[in-house]
Amino acid sequence: MNREEPLPAPALIDEETLRGYLADRLPSELMARVEKALRESASLRARLEDVRNDREDFQLHSLGAIWRRSRLTCPTRQQLGSYLLDALDPDLGEYFRFHLEIVECPFCQANLADLEAQSVAPSAVHESRHRQQRILKSSEHLLNEDGN
Repeated sequence: MNREEPLPAPALIDEETLRGYLADRLPSELMARVEKALRESASLRARLEDVRNDREDFQLHSLGAIWRRSRLTCPTRQQLGSYLLDALDPDLGEYFRFHLEIVECPFCQANLADLEAQSVAPSAVHESRHRQQRILKSSEHLLNEDGN
């Protein structure tokens, strides 16, 4: 007959076990025991909250961290292009200015700098296309199997 081990007393559940519980790294039997102990002990719940707040990854799962990581407030590259051309609704343009200049979003600033560099150097794009056409023209005879 299998007899369950007695539930560890809240005082016997150490910080490492609580960290394992928070990271979902404990065996299922121990997870269930810790969860039951947490339901029954306010002091253990308080200790769990202390452990949660002391974790290195504490801020990784906060709403703000998720928001920043997913870049939910960032404009698309196309929208940034419209911003450069001053072709946005004034309120949206003002928001993008705030996002770029006040919030200083590094992703959007890099995107904007890239778009600005592309718009400033249209002659380089033209030269590149012209070079491609010259190369293609000079090698057309190699592509034609008949030699015509």
